[in-house]
Amino acid sequence: MNARVLLVDDDPDWRFALERLLGKQGYETDAVADGREAIAAASARSYDVMLLDLGLPDLPGHEVLSRLHALDPDLPIVVLSGRDEAASAVRALREGAFQYLTKPAGSEEILTVVEQARERARLARRVEASDRERVQTGLGASAAWARAMSSLRAAALAPKTPVLIRGESGTGKERSSRLIHDWSERASGPFIAVNAASFSPSLLESELFGHEAGAFTGARGVKRGVFELAAGGTLFLDELGELPLDLQPKLLRVLEGHPFRRVGGEREIRADVRVVSATHRALDREVEAGRFRLDLYHRLRVVEVVLPPLRAREGDVELLTRHFVESISRELGRASLGVEPAAMRALAAYRWPGNVRELRNVIERALVLRREGEIRLDDLPEEVALSEPPSTAQPERPSSEPLLSLDDAIRKHVLDVYRACDRNLTRAARVLQISRMTLRKRLREADVEAE
Repeated sequence: MNARVLLVDDDPDWRFALERLLGKQGYETDAVADGREAIAAASARSYDVMLLDLGLPDLPGHEVLSRLHALDPDLPIVVLSGRDEAASAVRALREGAFQYLTKPAGSEEILTVVEQARERARLARRVEASDRERVQTGLGASAAWARAMSSLRAAALAPKTPVLIRGESGTGKERSSRLIHDWSERASGPFIAVNAASFSPSLLESELFGHEAGAFTGARGVKRGVFELAAGGTLFLDELGELPLDLQPKLLRVLEGHPFRRVGGEREIRADVRVVSATHRALDREVEAGRFRLDLYHRLRVVEVVLPPLRAREGDVELLTRHFVESISRELGRASLGVEPAAMRALAAYRWPGNVRELRNVIERALVLRREGEIRLDDLPEEVALSEPPSTAQPERPSSEPLLSLDDAIRKHVLDVYRACDRNLTRAARVLQISRMTLRKRLREADVEAE
């Protein structure tokens, strides 16, 4: 289907010229002469791009812009104005305009901006559709998950920027990297995933960059590496913390736009690849320990997305449970079962150290054991079935215990842990799950000199 453009301009000659220009490029156009007609048209029909003149006869142009943007925040509005004023342009962009052009803009410039706006609308609507699908298929609807999805959506719209995804095992790091790929303009290109922990240090370089015949024992032919295979698309590098130290400078050079060579090769190769990496390790500690390069760490985490553990996603266990019951039942060729209330309470109360992956395995086990009726408490593993919902009763506080502010409570806890660890900075930082640098700062704030 052709892209639809709404032209809003009171100059009939300018409208006619724009209609002809866009029509030759295959755009379907509607043209109106004032602000009220524009608002009515945008309310009645969906458009991909709008060209809006600010000098309208019935309503102030900026008011029309604000109202149109409120109707459809994803609609790119290109402002065409006869006034070359910086203040007007800044105001228009703040009110939601995609671009500000001054009349008489050239045909090539208009077509370029319209195509850019059309592409922005296409990506935004793809993200919106995927977001609806995400909720419908049960990936999560909690506030914690929504924040992570918001970060993934923002990353998807910057198709060259490296992204680092952090999270515990089983939180969905590879699936999240696929969302970034699917929501980006690279979606038509390849998505290649490689796990750094799956290869020996000697073979990982060949896996990443390829090798020539005879490069090493057993290299009988030419092999393209994943950087070549992912050209035009996305490379997902999992278990980033397992990357050997001597390979890290080579990866950094490629991320900075330099060419690479296959192992044993002489020809330089360039590949247009967006790298999304993932780890469950605290890379700042790996940097402190000298096992990971600081410059590579900063290059990979231009955008950092932290996936919350399942225990922090309020309400998502129930939603995911229903999703897995339906999807796994389809895989098994059976009718979907229900879940008895006691079993659902136990599932919701369990801490899920293995996160979403563990939940799926538990539901699959229950469906194999229970062929009809409802999933019951005794269909769940013992550690899950014995989970109790958290008590809502308030613990008694000794009357002599003073009430502390949040800052004072944090300071006290840091000092307690530091002293319990015999003032060993490394051990205390590990227990607190913060870096040594952060711990030193906390101690200085408490007027304690780290030993």
